[in-house]
Amino acid sequence: VLQKAGIYRIQTPDGNRYPVDSRYIRRMPGVDLAILPFISTSNYPVARLGNSQQISAGQRVYVAGWPRSGGASQQRRFINTEGLLTDAASKLPRGYALSYTNLVRVGMSGGPVLDHQGRVIGINGMVRLVGDSDTIVASGIAIDTYLTWRSQLKLPTPVKTPQVAVSPTAASAKTGTVFYKLANTLKVGTGSVSSVAIGTLAQGRSVKGLMAASGHSDGTISLWNLSTGQLIRTWRGHGGAVNAVVISPDGQTLVSGGDDRMIKTWNLNTGKPLVTLTGHQDTVATLAFSVDSKTLVSGSWDNTIKIWQVAKGKLLHTLTGHLGSVNSVEISPDGKTLVSGSQDTTIRLWNLATGKLVRILKGHSRSVSSVAISLDGKTLASGGGDGTIRLWNLNTGKLTRTLTGHTDGVWSVTITRDGSTLISGSWDKTIKLWDMRSAQLKSTLNGHSGYVVAVALSQDSQTLVSGGWDQQIRIWRKQISN
Repeated sequence: VLQKAGIYRIQTPDGNRYPVDSRYIRRMPGVDLAILPFISTSNYPVARLGNSQQISAGQRVYVAGWPRSGGASQQRRFINTEGLLTDAASKLPRGYALSYTNLVRVGMSGGPVLDHQGRVIGINGMVRLVGDSDTIVASGIAIDTYLTWRSQLKLPTPVKTPQVAVSPTAASAKTGTVFYKLANTLKVGTGSVSSVAIGTLAQGRSVKGLMAASGHSDGTISLWNLSTGQLIRTWRGHGGAVNAVVISPDGQTLVSGGDDRMIKTWNLNTGKPLVTLTGHQDTVATLAFSVDSKTLVSGSWDNTIKIWQVAKGKLLHTLTGHLGSVNSVEISPDGKTLVSGSQDTTIRLWNLATGKLVRILKGHSRSVSSVAISLDGKTLASGGGDGTIRLWNLNTGKLTRTLTGHTDGVWSVTITRDGSTLISGSWDKTIKLWDMRSAQLKSTLNGHSGYVVAVALSQDSQTLVSGGWDQQIRIWRKQISN
């Protein structure tokens, strides 16, 4: 571990980043572990520790981590796998004494090995083949090995250096003569916010205001009155995280997609389930409706895109070609073009009616996390894990602008109805507003204390909703300054 000299960065769960000078790193002799000391004024919770000397083969264990799903983008997403301990005293090199059957992927090295009570009993680190067989076994270092070493070690005190952390919170941000002002903050009970969508709040045939739907990491879906900030209803929609929620343009249907590989449709007024769409072989990550509310598109970690006839739950097409997870899909306003952004760093344009590939756009150096199309159908915007936003001519496929300013991945983009402003949400915990014509940054909205993973605009662009890992939904109102 940590073979190179220089400055490393630790990123804590709240998104803050702290420098670690390699001179202060302490490596455990003969064991694949190291301690990285850093200084912070914040207090962070620590994991509960178990006793790795009291575990035995056959015990159920869990391994967690942020694996890379392959390709050049190096996109990471949190997973937790279940398995059985096969050996608690393996005599493997570099301290690897624990062996288990859990599925472990590249990038999960350094993640915790937990017992059935959620206590840390080891640090995951390697996978290997058993003898000449095809059996794969993962191995980790027992936590007691570390604790014994740590009790005898005196750590150096790092020199305090400025930390790269969240910027001061601002309640509003001016955008020339127009600005968005924070109107309300909605606190989600459990689970981080994974996705948001805005629709109309109806009473009979009358529109009574705006509502928002939010999908959460704990499998729940919530509906909110955006005028009052009150929770309308919440329910458990999926067996895993709800990664995508969309509201049909006719305002009648809510659709959700989750880690359980399912797509579910709901009556927006009553909350009752309508149809369940199955077919994806992995997490459903993204959803999009056609303007006429008849066609639904889904993208998945199984690298495919599926096109559905919503009312009947009928699968029309399955599109293949992406070499990584499909993170974002969008349908052009004229209903002719489907756009998909993928972990493989590419954007693909498809003919929605036939499912045929039209064009591949390349430019991002990491995963394409979000795509949006302007109302006039001329401009495509894409946000990537490389921290950039790219603007494309949708008709020609040519890159026209690259917007830089975020310090981490851009996970959600949307465009105002008049096409003048692009709004982006990022893992740097900020929301940025950009001038679409000049490609200049107009302003930054601060306030979220965790990653901003979803932004959505009302149809008239007067209301902006943002959701983040801080378990908060923020409502912003467009205003005119004097």
